[in-house]
Amino acid sequence: MTKRGGALDVKKGLACVFAAAGTVLLVLATLVACVEGVAFRREFYQKEYDKLDSAAYVGVDRETLDEATNTLLEYLEGKRDSLDLAVEIDGERQEYYNDKEKQHMVDVAVLNQNAVAFMSAAYPIGGALVLAAWLLKRNTRLVVRTCFFSIIGTLVAFGVLAAWAGVDFTSFWINFHHVFFSNDLWVLDPATDRMIRMFEQTLFFDMVTQILLWFIGIIVAAVVVTGIWGKRCKSR
Repeated sequence: MTKRGGALDVKKGLACVFAAAGTVLLVLATLVACVEGVAFRREFYQKEYDKLDSAAYVGVDRETLDEATNTLLEYLEGKRDSLDLAVEIDGERQEYYNDKEKQHMVDVAVLNQNAVAFMSAAYPIGGALVLAAWLLKRNTRLVVRTCFFSIIGTLVAFGVLAAWAGVDFTSFWINFHHVFFSNDLWVLDPATDRMIRMFEQTLFFDMVTQILLWFIGIIVAAVVVTGIWGKRCKSR
């Protein structure tokens, strides 16, 4: 192998690594965007509450339930400093969320903030890595094909997760919490914690389903676009 040939091979390898890493970052950022888009859409909760008759299960009127939900979402979005919410239930003025629920939401808020920070960084860094891959070789087909196969790989990985959630959502949901939380504050009791009655497993199943549908739809579209683009580059 000549010195020039070796240099070209190194550049090609680096271009593939940059394109693959950039693509994975873009895909993961898109997943976070889908989570944020579904989890903070108020209409989603309205429909779920109607379907599950959540107000009756929680033991409050619908106006109180909506107020509690909006308070929680605003807290997670960083628009409120606390989950303090005094409401009247059965003629008694009391705090809607108890101490354990508030402590758990501190962890959830941190997780959400970290996810948003990751997304905000991953999009420009991922895009920059893909651009750097192209600048190294000036080979559009190489970069597009690397992006294509990287997207396919991540799609397969998330397809496995989607299958797991579909077959045994309870196991999926429990393991999700074990991965992202270092304590057991997420283990709530329907007898004492309103939050677990507000957000039943059925609601979370529907939420995860919507997130995966949006995410997989976007990724499949990206696969189609990069696949067609790669074929056109080859024909040229």
